[in-house]
Amino acid sequence: MEYVIVTGANGFIGKTLVNALLEKGYHVVALDIRFDDVLANDSRVTCVNVMNKEVAALADKIPHQEYRCFFHLAWAGTSGPARADYEVQLNNVKLTCDYIKMCSEIGCKRVVYASSINEMETYEYLQSDDIEPTGGYIYGTGKLAAHLMGETVAKLNGIEFIPVIITNIYGVGEKSARMIYTSINKLIHKEHCSFTSGYQTYDFIYITDAINSIISVAEKGKAFNRYYIGSGEPKPLREFLLEMRDIVDPEAELGLGDIPFKGVDISYDQFDLKKVERDTGYKNEVSFAEGIRMTAEYIRKEI
Repeated sequence: MEYVIVTGANGFIGKTLVNALLEKGYHVVALDIRFDDVLANDSRVTCVNVMNKEVAALADKIPHQEYRCFFHLAWAGTSGPARADYEVQLNNVKLTCDYIKMCSEIGCKRVVYASSINEMETYEYLQSDDIEPTGGYIYGTGKLAAHLMGETVAKLNGIEFIPVIITNIYGVGEKSARMIYTSINKLIHKEHCSFTSGYQTYDFIYITDAINSIISVAEKGKAFNRYYIGSGEPKPLREFLLEMRDIVDPEAELGLGDIPFKGVDISYDQFDLKKVERDTGYKNEVSFAEGIRMTAEYIRKEI
Protein backbone atom coordinates (compact mmCIF):
# COMPACT_ATOMS: atom_id res chain seq x y z
CA MET A 1 0.00 0.00 0.00
CA GLU A 2 1.29 3.46 -0.92
CA TYR A 3 0.89 6.49 1.35
CA VAL A 4 -0.04 10.06 0.54
CA ILE A 5 -0.77 13.19 2.59
CA VAL A 6 -3.67 15.57 1.95
CA THR A 7 -4.12 18.96 3.61
CA GLY A 8 -7.59 20.47 3.73
CA ALA A 9 -8.85 16.90 3.67
CA ASN A 10 -12.25 17.59 5.20
CA GLY A 11 -13.39 20.18 2.65
CA PHE A 12 -15.49 19.66 -0.47
CA ILE A 13 -12.49 19.15 -2.75
CA GLY A 14 -10.38 17.48 -0.07
CA LYS A 15 -12.92 14.78 0.85
CA THR A 16 -13.54 13.99 -2.79
CA LEU A 17 -9.79 13.66 -3.33
CA VAL A 18 -9.37 11.45 -0.26
CA ASN A 19 -12.19 9.13 -1.39
CA ALA A 20 -10.72 8.87 -4.88
CA LEU A 21 -7.28 8.07 -3.46
CA LEU A 22 -8.76 5.38 -1.21
CA GLU A 23 -10.48 3.81 -4.22
CA LYS A 24 -7.07 3.64 -5.92
CA GLY A 25 -5.64 1.77 -2.95
CA TYR A 26 -3.72 4.53 -1.17
CA HIS A 27 -3.56 5.04 2.58
CA VAL A 28 -4.21 8.72 3.29
CA VAL A 29 -2.81 10.87 6.07
CA ALA A 30 -5.45 13.60 6.31
CA LEU A 31 -4.60 17.02 7.75
CA ASP A 32 -7.36 19.47 8.73
CA ILE A 33 -8.87 21.32 11.69
CA ARG A 34 -11.86 18.98 11.94
CA PHE A 35 -13.02 15.66 10.48
CA ASP A 36 -16.40 14.12 9.82
CA ASP A 37 -17.13 10.58 10.95
CA VAL A 38 -16.59 9.10 7.49
CA LEU A 39 -12.93 10.06 7.51
CA ALA A 40 -12.34 9.62 11.24
CA ASN A 41 -13.71 6.05 11.28
CA ASP A 42 -11.94 4.78 8.15
CA SER A 43 -8.97 2.56 9.00
CA ARG A 44 -7.31 3.59 5.73
CA VAL A 45 -7.19 7.23 6.86
CA THR A 46 -4.92 8.67 9.54
CA CYS A 47 -6.45 11.95 10.71
CA VAL A 48 -4.10 14.61 12.08
CA ASN A 49 -5.75 17.67 13.61
CA VAL A 50 -3.73 20.80 12.83
CA MET A 51 -5.77 23.25 14.91
CA ASN A 52 -3.43 25.72 16.67
CA LYS A 53 -0.38 23.62 15.81
CA GLU A 54 2.80 24.84 14.16
CA VAL A 55 3.88 22.83 11.12
CA ALA A 56 7.20 22.05 12.77
CA ALA A 57 5.32 20.15 15.49
CA LEU A 58 3.30 18.08 13.02
CA ALA A 59 6.15 16.00 11.63
CA ASP A 60 6.18 13.81 14.75
CA LYS A 61 2.45 13.12 14.37
CA ILE A 62 2.75 11.84 10.81
CA PRO A 63 3.42 8.09 10.54
CA HIS A 64 6.90 7.14 9.37
CA GLN A 65 6.23 5.85 5.87
CA GLU A 66 7.47 6.33 2.35
CA TYR A 67 5.08 8.88 0.87
CA ARG A 68 4.18 9.03 -2.81
CA CYS A 69 2.89 12.60 -2.78
CA PHE A 70 1.83 15.55 -0.62
CA PHE A 71 -1.37 17.24 -1.85
CA HIS A 72 -1.62 20.78 -0.51
CA LEU A 73 -5.24 21.94 -0.72
CA ALA A 74 -5.64 23.72 2.63
CA TRP A 75 -6.28 27.44 2.29
CA ALA A 76 -8.04 29.75 4.71
CA GLY A 77 -10.18 32.61 3.42
CA THR A 78 -11.28 31.34 0.02
CA SER A 79 -14.55 33.27 0.20
CA GLY A 80 -16.17 36.13 2.08
CA PRO A 81 -14.32 38.98 3.84
CA ALA A 82 -11.31 36.77 4.59
CA ARG A 83 -10.35 36.87 0.89
CA ALA A 84 -9.34 40.48 1.48
CA ASP A 85 -7.63 39.86 4.83
CA TYR A 86 -3.92 40.22 4.13
CA GLU A 87 -2.91 38.56 7.41
CA VAL A 88 -4.96 35.45 6.54
CA GLN A 89 -3.55 35.29 3.02
CA LEU A 90 0.04 35.92 4.09
CA ASN A 91 -0.28 33.13 6.65
CA ASN A 92 -1.46 30.83 3.84
CA VAL A 93 1.75 31.60 1.95
CA LYS A 94 3.92 30.83 4.98
CA LEU A 95 1.97 27.64 5.67
CA THR A 96 2.59 26.44 2.11
CA CYS A 97 6.34 26.96 2.43
CA ASP A 98 6.42 25.37 5.90
CA TYR A 99 4.63 22.26 4.64
CA ILE A 100 7.11 21.91 1.78
CA LYS A 101 10.02 22.08 4.23
CA MET A 102 8.25 19.47 6.34
CA CYS A 103 8.09 17.21 3.30
CA SER A 104 11.88 17.30 3.08
CA GLU A 105 12.05 16.23 6.73
CA ILE A 106 9.68 13.27 6.39
CA GLY A 107 11.04 12.11 3.05
CA CYS A 108 8.11 12.99 0.79
CA LYS A 109 9.68 13.98 -2.51
CA ARG A 110 6.68 15.23 -4.50
CA VAL A 111 4.27 18.09 -3.76
CA VAL A 112 1.14 18.96 -5.72
CA TYR A 113 0.15 22.55 -4.94
CA ALA A 114 -3.48 23.46 -5.60
CA SER A 115 -3.47 26.98 -6.95
CA SER A 116 -6.30 28.92 -8.55
CA ILE A 117 -7.16 30.75 -11.73
CA ASN A 118 -7.28 33.80 -9.43
CA GLU A 119 -3.50 33.90 -9.37
CA MET A 120 -3.51 34.45 -13.14
CA GLU A 121 -6.17 37.15 -12.84
CA THR A 122 -3.95 38.88 -10.30
CA TYR A 123 -0.91 38.59 -12.55
CA GLU A 124 -2.78 40.10 -15.47
CA TYR A 125 -4.14 42.87 -13.25
CA LEU A 126 -0.55 43.85 -12.43
CA GLN A 127 0.04 44.40 -16.15
CA SER A 128 -3.10 46.50 -16.61
CA ASP A 129 -3.88 50.16 -16.03
CA ASP A 130 -7.03 52.07 -15.09
CA ILE A 131 -8.52 49.15 -13.16
CA GLU A 132 -9.38 49.54 -9.50
CA PRO A 133 -8.17 46.67 -7.28
CA THR A 134 -10.71 44.68 -5.29
CA GLY A 135 -10.24 42.63 -2.14
CA GLY A 136 -10.13 39.45 -4.17
CA TYR A 137 -6.72 40.42 -5.48
CA ILE A 138 -5.32 39.93 -1.97
CA TYR A 139 -6.44 36.30 -2.19
CA GLY A 140 -5.02 36.03 -5.71
CA THR A 141 -1.74 37.57 -4.59
CA GLY A 142 -1.51 34.97 -1.83
CA LYS A 143 -1.99 32.16 -4.32
CA LEU A 144 0.57 33.62 -6.69
CA ALA A 145 3.11 34.19 -3.90
CA ALA A 146 2.65 30.68 -2.48
CA HIS A 147 3.12 29.26 -5.97
CA LEU A 148 6.41 31.04 -6.60
CA MET A 149 7.80 30.86 -3.07
CA GLY A 150 6.68 27.27 -2.62
CA GLU A 151 8.24 26.23 -5.90
CA THR A 152 11.53 27.87 -4.95
CA VAL A 153 11.55 26.33 -1.46
CA ALA A 154 10.83 22.96 -3.03
CA LYS A 155 13.73 23.26 -5.47
CA LEU A 156 16.10 24.30 -2.69
CA ASN A 157 15.05 21.28 -0.61
CA GLY A 158 15.11 18.64 -3.33
CA ILE A 159 11.32 18.37 -3.64
CA GLU A 160 9.47 17.84 -6.92
CA PHE A 161 6.87 20.61 -7.13
CA ILE A 162 3.81 20.51 -9.39
CA PRO A 163 1.37 23.43 -9.37
CA VAL A 164 -2.15 22.71 -10.61
CA ILE A 165 -4.01 25.83 -11.76
CA ILE A 166 -7.62 25.03 -10.92
CA THR A 167 -10.46 26.80 -12.64
CA ASN A 168 -13.99 26.87 -11.24
CA ILE A 169 -14.89 23.51 -9.66
CA TYR A 170 -18.51 22.58 -9.02
CA GLY A 171 -20.54 19.46 -8.40
CA VAL A 172 -22.34 17.09 -6.08
CA GLY A 173 -21.33 17.57 -2.45
CA GLU A 174 -20.55 21.26 -2.64
CA LYS A 175 -22.10 23.77 -0.26
CA SER A 176 -20.41 27.09 -0.78
CA ALA A 177 -20.74 30.68 -1.89
CA ARG A 178 -19.23 29.93 -5.27
CA MET A 179 -21.05 30.81 -8.46
CA ILE A 180 -22.52 27.53 -9.71
CA TYR A 181 -23.83 26.26 -6.37
CA THR A 182 -25.27 29.66 -5.44
CA SER A 183 -26.87 30.21 -8.84
CA ILE A 184 -28.49 26.78 -9.07
CA ASN A 185 -29.79 27.17 -5.53
CA LYS A 186 -31.35 30.51 -6.41
CA LEU A 187 -32.87 29.21 -9.64
CA ILE A 188 -34.46 26.28 -7.80
CA HIS A 189 -35.92 28.71 -5.25
CA LYS A 190 -37.16 31.04 -8.02
CA GLU A 191 -34.84 33.80 -6.81
CA HIS A 192 -33.32 36.40 -9.12
CA CYS A 193 -29.70 35.85 -10.14
CA SER A 194 -27.51 38.87 -10.89
CA PHE A 195 -24.38 38.69 -13.00
CA THR A 196 -22.12 40.84 -15.12
CA SER A 197 -22.87 40.90 -18.84
CA GLY A 198 -20.78 37.74 -18.98
CA TYR A 199 -18.55 38.44 -21.96
CA GLN A 200 -15.38 37.68 -20.00
CA THR A 201 -13.86 34.26 -20.60
CA TYR A 202 -14.57 31.54 -18.05
CA ASP A 203 -14.19 27.82 -17.62
CA PHE A 204 -15.70 25.21 -15.30
CA ILE A 205 -14.87 21.61 -14.42
CA TYR A 206 -16.94 18.98 -12.65
CA ILE A 207 -15.53 17.81 -9.32
CA THR A 208 -14.73 14.21 -10.32
CA ASP A 209 -12.89 15.30 -13.45
CA ALA A 210 -10.91 17.83 -11.42
CA ILE A 211 -9.94 15.23 -8.82
CA ASN A 212 -9.03 12.56 -11.37
CA SER A 213 -6.92 15.11 -13.24
CA ILE A 214 -5.08 16.08 -10.06
CA ILE A 215 -4.37 12.46 -9.12
CA SER A 216 -3.18 11.71 -12.65
CA VAL A 217 -0.82 14.69 -12.50
CA ALA A 218 0.50 13.51 -9.12
CA GLU A 219 1.21 10.05 -10.52
CA LYS A 220 2.45 10.90 -14.01
CA GLY A 221 3.00 14.66 -14.24
CA LYS A 222 6.35 16.34 -14.78
CA ALA A 223 7.96 18.16 -11.88
CA PHE A 224 8.11 21.96 -12.11
CA ASN A 225 5.47 21.93 -14.84
CA ARG A 226 2.16 23.67 -14.22
CA TYR A 227 -1.06 21.90 -15.17
CA TYR A 228 -4.32 23.60 -16.03
CA ILE A 229 -7.30 21.85 -14.40
CA GLY A 230 -10.42 22.78 -16.36
CA SER A 231 -12.72 21.62 -19.13
CA GLY A 232 -10.20 22.71 -21.74
CA GLU A 233 -12.92 24.58 -23.60
CA PRO A 234 -13.19 28.08 -22.06
CA LYS A 235 -15.79 30.45 -23.50
CA PRO A 236 -17.76 33.59 -22.52
CA LEU A 237 -19.33 33.23 -19.08
CA ARG A 238 -22.80 34.10 -20.38
CA GLU A 239 -22.82 30.93 -22.52
CA PHE A 240 -22.26 28.76 -19.44
CA LEU A 241 -24.88 30.68 -17.47
CA LEU A 242 -27.54 30.43 -20.18
CA GLU A 243 -26.90 26.69 -20.52
CA MET A 244 -27.23 26.30 -16.74
CA ARG A 245 -30.48 28.30 -16.75
CA ASP A 246 -31.94 26.22 -19.57
CA ILE A 247 -31.29 23.02 -17.60
CA VAL A 248 -32.40 24.17 -14.14
CA ASP A 249 -35.27 26.55 -14.94
CA PRO A 250 -35.76 27.46 -18.62
CA GLU A 251 -38.35 30.11 -17.73
CA ALA A 252 -36.07 32.07 -15.42
CA GLU A 253 -34.68 35.44 -16.45
CA LEU A 254 -31.00 35.85 -15.71
CA GLY A 255 -29.80 39.24 -14.57
CA LEU A 256 -27.00 39.44 -17.12
CA GLY A 257 -25.63 42.96 -16.89
CA ASP A 258 -26.97 43.68 -13.38
CA ILE A 259 -23.41 43.90 -12.07
CA PRO A 260 -20.71 46.00 -13.77
CA PHE A 261 -17.57 44.08 -14.70
CA LYS A 262 -14.50 45.86 -13.31
CA GLY A 263 -11.92 43.10 -13.51
CA VAL A 264 -9.58 41.85 -16.21
CA ASP A 265 -10.50 39.26 -18.80
CA ILE A 266 -7.69 36.73 -18.59
CA SER A 267 -6.33 35.10 -21.71
CA TYR A 268 -6.53 31.33 -21.67
CA ASP A 269 -4.00 31.21 -24.50
CA GLN A 270 -1.32 31.25 -21.79
CA PHE A 271 -2.34 27.72 -20.72
CA ASP A 272 -1.65 24.41 -22.38
CA LEU A 273 -5.26 23.25 -22.05
CA LYS A 274 -4.50 19.67 -23.11
CA LYS A 275 -1.35 19.14 -21.04
CA VAL A 276 -3.05 16.87 -18.47
CA GLU A 277 -4.41 14.63 -21.22
CA ARG A 278 -1.14 14.57 -23.14
CA ASP A 279 1.16 13.93 -20.15
CA THR A 280 -1.06 11.60 -18.11
CA GLY A 281 -3.66 10.16 -20.50
CA TYR A 282 -6.61 11.37 -18.42
CA LYS A 283 -9.48 12.90 -20.39
CA ASN A 284 -12.47 14.65 -18.82
CA GLU A 285 -15.65 12.57 -18.74
CA VAL A 286 -18.43 14.88 -17.50
CA SER A 287 -19.83 17.60 -19.78
CA PHE A 288 -20.98 20.90 -18.33
CA ALA A 289 -24.62 20.03 -19.06
CA GLU A 290 -24.36 16.63 -17.36
CA GLY A 291 -22.57 18.15 -14.38
CA ILE A 292 -25.24 20.82 -13.97
CA ARG A 293 -28.02 18.20 -14.08
CA MET A 294 -26.35 16.11 -11.38
CA THR A 295 -25.62 19.14 -9.21
CA ALA A 296 -29.17 20.47 -9.51
CA GLU A 297 -30.58 17.07 -8.58
CA TYR A 298 -28.27 16.95 -5.55
CA ILE A 299 -29.34 20.43 -4.39
CA ARG A 300 -33.05 19.58 -4.83
CA LYS A 301 -32.60 16.47 -2.68
CA GLU A 302 -30.80 18.49 -0.03
CA ILE A 303 -33.71 20.93 0.05
